[in-house]
Amino acid sequence: MATIEPYETFAGKRYQVRYRKPDRSQTKTRGFKTKRDAELFLASVEVSRTRGEFIDASAAKALIGPLGAQGLARTARLKPST
Repeated sequence: MATIEPYETFAGKRYQVRYRKPDRSQTKTRGFKTKRDAELFLASVEVSRTRGEFIDASAAKALIGPLGAQGLARTARLKPST
């Protein structure tokens, strides 16, 4: 079950969405200017969970260094100048 809750900032009212990830841990996303924006985000999360396409935002933050080394290892037939 997910919830949408308002909160106050100096810039005015904002909304946060609390929802459960597929591993059953709870998380929240904040900063939506309108309740409709929060509802649309929540709907997209629910659809991606149902389809099995959910990607955790914290897991999506990969550093380029390790990814670059892995990519170069896969392209062994390229010249070193590449």
